[in-house]
Amino acid sequence: MSKKTIVIAGAGLSGLTLGTALALRGWDVQILERSAELREIGAGLYTWENGLRVLEAIGVYDEACKQVEFITQLDMIDENQELIHSTPFSNGNRFCIIPRKDVHSALVRAAQKAGVQLETSARAVCVDPSGSISLENGKTIKADLVIGADGVYSNVRNALNIEHTVEKMNNGALRAMIPRIETDKKGLAMEHWSGYRRIGISPSTAEYMYVYLTASSDDEEGLSDPMNKDAWLASFPHLESVINRITQTRLDFYFYYIYLKSWSKGRVALLGDAAHGMEPNLGQGAGVSITSALELAKQLDKFDIATALKSWETVMRPTVEQTQLWSRIYGAAAAQWPKELLGVRSEVIRKTLGSEQVDLMMSTAARHITGSVFEIGENVTAKQPKYTWIP
Repeated sequence: MSKKTIVIAGAGLSGLTLGTALALRGWDVQILERSAELREIGAGLYTWENGLRVLEAIGVYDEACKQVEFITQLDMIDENQELIHSTPFSNGNRFCIIPRKDVHSALVRAAQKAGVQLETSARAVCVDPSGSISLENGKTIKADLVIGADGVYSNVRNALNIEHTVEKMNNGALRAMIPRIETDKKGLAMEHWSGYRRIGISPSTAEYMYVYLTASSDDEEGLSDPMNKDAWLASFPHLESVINRITQTRLDFYFYYIYLKSWSKGRVALLGDAAHGMEPNLGQGAGVSITSALELAKQLDKFDIATALKSWETVMRPTVEQTQLWSRIYGAAAAQWPKELLGVRSEVIRKTLGSEQVDLMMSTAARHITGSVFEIGENVTAKQPKYTWIP
């Protein structure tokens, strides 16, 4: 019996995860990367229990996390330096920040070891639902399954003509890795709030801390490039040591939410940000994407392609939509709170996050375990729950 074939557009975290997982299951896998080299842009990667389980499942955990310091507590702190909320972590509920280049390079090596064919300077421009993908260089490749893991601006998604919405948010962020010093606390991650600006500070490795600074996109001083340190020191004078250690940042001026009525059409499916981009407020954009990638691999291992695509979306969509929803709520509290009510914001958030039900809803993604049991058969479409699609 010949191997099933898959072509994946995009050698980011989700594309590499899916490619490696399917290669380990006997598929013939080809990953196309539009850039001239395989690399990951960014600083640190918030990685919760769901993401760590994915890395374990495809055999990259040890390499990706070999230098990582695990977080034992995450604190939210307001402008008065008072605690808003604290989240503890444990062996069964892990959380860490992995340098993005470390996890990406580990995934590349795992993919190559599993036999995945990786091709660079291969930009996808068009797909056909029958199972073919066309490249900018004129080449067309046919496969049993085609995946668009090509990000927020996905060419694959646009070519499929699936009904969707791309919503640009008035929020952005600066991100950086900074050297650690002796006074930095071990195991403690913090997010400081001041007005509509936030600074997150987390241990990553023995050498580096991960820092992000978020602000409204119309906050020109907050989201300047190069970074305006004076502007941030004015909002967070008590974080002078951290701010002064920032030397190089990555700026994302806007974030996007992506909503699709369906994640697949024929023998083509969309994965990661191409299917369900979101603001990074819950630190689950990448985590949900790689979890979804492994979920798809497991469903394809059980069922024929058409049934697997339906069951995959049935299992994953509730987790994705819940995470998008709570990311929006969190972002609204941070950046859209009425100015005249900023004085009561901390107390309102403190009480809200103290609710066990809210905590469960916000941690839906972190608690997702791939390979969920779901009765799949001829009536799989009828069994799908009704989703709220935001047009």
